Amino acid sequence: MDRIISDRYAEALFSLAVENNAIDRYEEQVKLVLDVISGDKEIMKILTHPDINGEDKMNVLTQAFKDSVDDDIMGLFSVIMRKNRENQIIGILEIFLEKVKSYKGISDAVVESAVPLSPEKLKVIETKLANKLNKQVVAKSVVVPELLGGLRISIDGHILDKTVKRQLEDMKKQMLATSLAQ
Repeated sequence: MDRIISDRYAEALFSLAVENNAIDRYEEQVKLVLDVISGDKEIMKILTHPDINGEDKMNVLTQAFKDSVDDDIMGLFSVIMRKNRENQIIGILEIFLEKVKSYKGISDAVVESAVPLSPEKLKVIETKLANKLNKQVVAKSVVVPELLGGLRISIDGHILDKTVKRQLEDMKKQMLATSLAQ
């Protein structure tokens, strides 16, 4: 339910960004807000504290961002505070950024490997994925030693698993199926 509600708020901000031809500007401002809110435990503590009223929470946001973000974003914060959705502010802003990426044709990929990938290898993977999908790809490398070797790539809800661990699991299944068939 929270995701549905957060999506509505994010969609409203995204619609304003498109309408005002300000997608890039709003994107940068939302990233700034997320960085500040995520990095400042005091602000998050204030925003999520049940005994602090919405007006005081809004004053904190106004002091922090009045010179940094557009009125539409401040207006979103005001609605969020009035509707007591403070605990969803990060989710709302993250969904907004997802909508911007989708609009721009950008996909995020998570590339898991047993050992760290060099920036050059990660760039090659990004390029190959971008060519295959006909869209821009931003890849993030994650080290997962249990994979033993190979790569597991997650992008747009799909997983490409070419890891040694997966191959061993497949071989085990085949061997068990063969022994049961005899």
